[in-house]
Amino acid sequence: MKIAFVIPAYYPAVIGESLYAQELAKYLIKKGHEVNVYTHISGNLKESEIADNVKITRVKIKEIFDGSFYFSSDYIKSILKEKFDIIHSHHYGYFPATAGFIAAKLTKTPHVFGTYYHPPVYGRLRWLQFMAYHFTQGLPILRFSDSVLPHTLYEKKMLLKIGGKEDNMKILPNIVDTNTFMPGHDKTKTILFVGNFIYEKGAHIAFDIASQLLEQRKDIRFVFIGNAYEPKLMPKINQLSKSKNVLFLKNLRKSELVRWYQKASVFLLPSKYEAFSRGIAEAESCSIPVVSTRVGAIPEVVKDGKSGFLVDYGEWDEMRQHIEYLLDNLSEAKKMGKRGREHIVKNFDTEIVAEKLEKIYKDLV
Repeated sequence: MKIAFVIPAYYPAVIGESLYAQELAKYLIKKGHEVNVYTHISGNLKESEIADNVKITRVKIKEIFDGSFYFSSDYIKSILKEKFDIIHSHHYGYFPATAGFIAAKLTKTPHVFGTYYHPPVYGRLRWLQFMAYHFTQGLPILRFSDSVLPHTLYEKKMLLKIGGKEDNMKILPNIVDTNTFMPGHDKTKTILFVGNFIYEKGAHIAFDIASQLLEQRKDIRFVFIGNAYEPKLMPKINQLSKSKNVLFLKNLRKSELVRWYQKASVFLLPSKYEAFSRGIAEAESCSIPVVSTRVGAIPEVVKDGKSGFLVDYGEWDEMRQHIEYLLDNLSEAKKMGKRGREHIVKNFDTEIVAEKLEKIYKDLV
């Protein structure tokens, strides 16, 4: 099959949707399929290149409403230059999904929509932007795509609430390379946070918990891996950076990231919302017990009381207590980590998920 991926971000981007699509593309190519990717230009990237046997075409976009939205007819024009068996658009809320959908309808090609849906939980402006996109682009794509692929049951339920259809939806989980994200044997009393330092990820809460725990005990270390995007958080970052028991890292190679997962005893994520959380899944794949919030689809990834502990958003004292329990009960933490690894391997391993996607394609052509 000749397959088009139409997506807001791809290689060399290291955000969730890009990594997910890259791993799916690698599997599909390994199985003998051809994958072409259409995304937009950012920075000094080339308009066209081949990476891991994937042809990448990048187009220019025009931003509107202070960058809240963008569009580009070049997306559609570029896709129409080729003949595809499947057009697979990625990410609800962004124009590339619309471009892929339009190109598929114009060429009568089966259209697959990977949703990556995030509800508008971050204020009135986000809600207004959501409504504008949903009724002009999102809803038609949900209703008239040949296959719609939410990552989780939670995401599927939300899509049904906003007008999606049961009969064209199939859950396609996010993926973890369980052969790369493996358990290690040199655990230390390290609490690990992986994600951009933004309020939505609960970075400010993680910083506060670190400050509180480090005042009480000197046998632990906090490691924060991510990029600082919120200027208001810089004072907390600068203050924590003064501690010899706190380390801030960014732009790590995958092998370096895996090593930190393998060293950690607890993975911390006080997020306000997560559609899945790749970081949590990678941590569990490395046999780390997780302490996180009971929001979004996290309860489908972390089994509360079995592979970690979940708290309601705002219950930060309880979260801190769970962290200390795991640090002081290493045998129980080890058992939880093992159960987490088993859950990830069974449900989210790359090959298992990619095989499901290949079957979905074959059923449509």
